[in-house]
Amino acid sequence: TPMNAVLGFTTLLAKDAENPVKVREYTGKITASGQHLLSLINDILDVSKIESGKVVLSLEKFALSDVISSVDTIIQPMARAKGQEFRLEVSGIRHEYLIGDETRINQILINLLSNAVKYTQEGGHIQLRMLGLKQRSSQYEHIRIEVEDDGYGMTPEYLETIFDAFTRAENSTTNKVQGTGLGMAITKSIVELMGGTIEVTSQVDQGSLFRVELELHIHE
Repeated sequence: TPMNAVLGFTTLLAKDAENPVKVREYTGKITASGQHLLSLINDILDVSKIESGKVVLSLEKFALSDVISSVDTIIQPMARAKGQEFRLEVSGIRHEYLIGDETRINQILINLLSNAVKYTQEGGHIQLRMLGLKQRSSQYEHIRIEVEDDGYGMTPEYLETIFDAFTRAENSTTNKVQGTGLGMAITKSIVELMGGTIEVTSQVDQGSLFRVELELHIHE
């Protein structure tokens, strides 16, 4: 679909090259379609790397506050654009510096939160909670990530396949939202690659709650 849009608008661009208003409109649409196409390609590449066992985690020191700050910077404007309230809560985490793949942890959070924004109506509420749980080992910080919304929710049938590749909820509301149906499959694979767990509870028209648990090595 986005490739058709790119080709269609470039054809129109050639036809209306002398009209600056049309040129700006078409280039804006080409840019948006190009970005959508790029995100689809990245998802497909990610899935193929995961399925062939070629994803390697980059374990380095990072600050949890940096992750939270960068996620807030990305999600807050997305929520504001839909008149939603995005709240963030951090409690019980004992160590600021941890060892892990910061980029992939970011990816988990952005996937869950951008989905929450997409599948929550205008004026809805989204919350990210990062909670420190009882440590199972003195060397690891045990963290629970919760992403909760009061959006459209999901049927019990769809919940059974949500983490499968290329599956999407099919109804008149969700069909308006762009996507490959790969985001949750990728998220689950990354969580499991980190030795963590992910689960979801949801009710139609009441919202969804995703819960991820990770154990991250504490930086001395």
